Amino acid sequence: MVKTIFFSLVSFLCLFQAVAPASQLPRPFPYPNRIYYDSQCLTIDGKDIFIYSGAFHFFRCPKELWPDRFQKIKDAGFNTVETYVPWNWCEPQMPRGTNDFSRADLKDFDDWLTMAEQYGFYIIVRPGPYICAEWDNGGYPQWLLTKKPANPLRSQEWLRTDDPVYLSWCKHWYDAVCPVIARHQITRKAPGQLGVILVQVENEYDFPQLPDEVKINQVKALAEYAQADGIDVPLITCWTHVVRGSKDPVLRQIFDCCNFYPRWAVDDTRKDIRKLRREQPDAPLATTELQGGWFANVGGKLSEDQDGVTASEINNLTLFVIQNGESILNYYMLFGGTNPDDRAARPVTTTYDYAAPIREWGGVGDRYQRVWAIGHMLQKHGAQLARSTVVDCNVTNSQNDVTVVERRTPDGGRYFFIRTSQHLEPRKGTSTVQENISGGQQIVFNYDLEPFGSKILYLPPGVNDISAGEWLPKEAPPIERPANLPQSITINLAKMQADPGPRHLIKLKEGESLAPDGIYDSHFIFYQAKVSCPTATNLLVEYPDGDAVLALVNGQATSHVPGAKPGLFELPAGKNLVSLLYENHGHDNFGTNMEPPCGITAARLSGNAPANVPLSFGRPTGDDNQWWKPNLNDTHWTSITPGETGSSPTNAVLTWYRMNFSLPSPQAGVWVPWRLHIAASGNGFLYLNGHPLGRYWDVGPQHDYFLPECWLHFGDGQPNNITLNLRPTKDGAALASAIVEPYSDFAEKR
Repeated sequence: MVKTIFFSLVSFLCLFQAVAPASQLPRPFPYPNRIYYDSQCLTIDGKDIFIYSGAFHFFRCPKELWPDRFQKIKDAGFNTVETYVPWNWCEPQMPRGTNDFSRADLKDFDDWLTMAEQYGFYIIVRPGPYICAEWDNGGYPQWLLTKKPANPLRSQEWLRTDDPVYLSWCKHWYDAVCPVIARHQITRKAPGQLGVILVQVENEYDFPQLPDEVKINQVKALAEYAQADGIDVPLITCWTHVVRGSKDPVLRQIFDCCNFYPRWAVDDTRKDIRKLRREQPDAPLATTELQGGWFANVGGKLSEDQDGVTASEINNLTLFVIQNGESILNYYMLFGGTNPDDRAARPVTTTYDYAAPIREWGGVGDRYQRVWAIGHMLQKHGAQLARSTVVDCNVTNSQNDVTVVERRTPDGGRYFFIRTSQHLEPRKGTSTVQENISGGQQIVFNYDLEPFGSKILYLPPGVNDISAGEWLPKEAPPIERPANLPQSITINLAKMQADPGPRHLIKLKEGESLAPDGIYDSHFIFYQAKVSCPTATNLLVEYPDGDAVLALVNGQATSHVPGAKPGLFELPAGKNLVSLLYENHGHDNFGTNMEPPCGITAARLSGNAPANVPLSFGRPTGDDNQWWKPNLNDTHWTSITPGETGSSPTNAVLTWYRMNFSLPSPQAGVWVPWRLHIAASGNGFLYLNGHPLGRYWDVGPQHDYFLPECWLHFGDGQPNNITLNLRPTKDGAALASAIVEPYSDFAEKR
């Protein structure tokens, strides 16, 4: 009966919306007694809630380590967690059709939601279908690209459009993932129980250059699919202007959010927050991605080495968006984690540490202490801040780069936000604040700010005496670090084996990519061709820009033709056996670059009438034999000392290395995370005790790889195994050194 009344109301709104301004149309809420919102905040089970959330991607962390990460988030005072749901992670293999869900595995996602509830969190879910996230293909499965029509509805793009074939597969994904989300909504639980409170459709949709009509059609379709699959908590988007101020009855059920990564330019966020308020006056101000750090690119700087990602910055930014009226904020990332195996987007590193408050290996430091302090402040003051409004004031400060803004609560409590926008020097002085309201007071106080500092002075209702006020956030407690940590372990012996190439070959049709043959990952692929040449000539190999191909001709390594485009190789006269190693550098996570096929699509002999060369392809032999498994018999492999001459075979396009090490038993009451520090020439993949760690790039910046403790053996006499494969780069392929060591600055007493 309740639903009948609700949908009758929606029908009435559809008629009413033609004559009423969007700002006057009430937002529809299926269960307003459980969750609704107004212009200031969410109200859940009758209570105003300040949403203090952090991104924690279940797919970037081994399941065994979830409890540790959830506990650290809980300890820091957060009431909400957020995750994307990558389609290609949950449904890596192609289904038989849009109604086949047998290959969709959402158990880990379901378990993560359950654990989040057990730890006492509200949950925000962002299931895409496009997630970006610096993740392989933005979350889209590679098999999806094989469904693209020869003549799609929109010529410029197919993904993220309103093409009916694309939308039918989006519906397939939502039909798989949304029922899982629906079961965990607070609307399916008893009052007071926690669960999913917000679901996002699409993601940062202002960025693709598509007509608004296309965007409206797709967002509406996704919203309708979600609701048909049982989603009845509020829907959100981010950077999707077409939903702001819309009169459409479907889009009225969605509110938009901002994403901010300003580093030191925090003041620049004000204009976007104000713009969001103007364009969407009847929804709370929200940021789905508040800078929790930044990712690292191959050949760039590690997250922790980048500028403007400090403890003072995360404090300043957070207090600034609260000062400007936000009541829903989500750090991206709160815990960054790892891009396992080949899942990083091109050209992102394996580490997704992000310099986040909770580091890739689970350690915490000064940035965690800042969000901890804010979280404990919001536990006490969050609801009041959510309902506070800005007070018109005249302010005089000792320094021009210090600002003060006052917010007042309905009961008369006052919050004075004091901050400096410069990050080179501290600021110390006096502020005089004259309230320009009836009965307004003059408040004078002294401030003492660190470089890029930000604080709040709270005066309870009726209190004008500064000495009776409270400075917020209060400092977090120190982190206890143990002494006498385990010693580093240098690996002085390794085994080496050249990969002879695939045992089984598949004939390639001209122009065919890898996806139609069921290869959807970014690992190495061998191609082979037999070519007879009456005279010396060149072989032109076609593959995507940015990837790499190495060639052996009759067992001898050959280089690209000097001065020619990549993929042009010299062939001698006579019969030639050509072996090609294709290195996919990963799939882009945004734009039209997500759509091109992967793999070598053709090979041709150069000349006035280019002749096509038939190709066959297959996996490396190591893939067939699973050379990365710990129990592999490698007694016949060559023993080497890393860094010494002979640590790399000649005329090999792919070489495998295996290394063993043992770890001491953990000390009681001490937690120590471990990493592998590796130096090598060449690119390849790393494995720990059979688990894929990620990609190694010799250009860096990553040379440290987190070794999850749940995959390690400690003190039981069973050694640990590291396996690495390498293909040559300009300096060849050779293992220089490998050290297993503790993250000494992040060990904790427990």
